[in-house]
Order: sequence, then structure tokens, then C-alpha cells
Amino acid sequence: MSFLIDIAILVLLVGTLTYAWVVDRRVRVLMAALRELEPMIGSFSAAVDKSETAVSALRVAGEQAADARSRRHREPELSRGDAARGESASFRTTRERPSRPVGTASVSGKSELVRGFFETVRNREA
Repeated sequence: MSFLIDIAILVLLVGTLTYAWVVDRRVRVLMAALRELEPMIGSFSAAVDKSETAVSALRVAGEQAADARSRRHREPELSRGDAARGESASFRTTRERPSRPVGTASVSGKSELVRGFFETVRNREA
């Protein structure tokens, strides 16, 4: 009976080692693909950071232009009668800022995050 248990343990051990070998080969292939993609991912991340900077600069410039425009063209003051009735201007000069979806956060420094990922991978391989 103990001989059968030993055989079963050996079979399971060989199966485990075979599975570990297959997983190791797949991980090596994945890591090789990641190494090939590293320059492209780094440049994409830098481009995303650059575009975010450009968009924020455009947003600031737009807000400054809107402020300058509103200073030149003040909205007509409401008469006291309109203000007493609670009436307001029928248009708005600025839009409301869109709200972020619940559970999202802004991540800054994506380039450093990507670089750190690849450095961690290199350190684990060494």
C-alpha cells in the first residue's frame, strides 16, 4: 500500500514540475515581449505626459482669455425689480467643470511609474 502512495506522490511531483516548467517558459516569453515593448511604452508615456501638459496650458490660456473677455464685456446689471423676483441672466459665460467619475484618480508622473516597473523587472531577473 505504501508503494502505491509513493508512486502517486511521484506522479503528482512530476506533474507539478512539468507545469512549473511550462509556466516558466511562458513567463520568459512574456518578459522578452515586454523588453521589446519597453522603448515604445516609454515614449508613449512621455507623449501622454507632454499632451497632459499641453492641455493644462491650453486650459489656463482659455481661462485667462475668458477672464479678459468678461472684463471687457460685463454682463448687464439686473434691475432691482428683477433681482427682487429672483430672476437672473438667461445665459452663462462659463461652463461647469466636468466631474470625475467616482473611484478615479489623477496619476502624475506616469513616465517614472513605467520606468520603475521595468527597473523592478530587471532587478528581479538579476
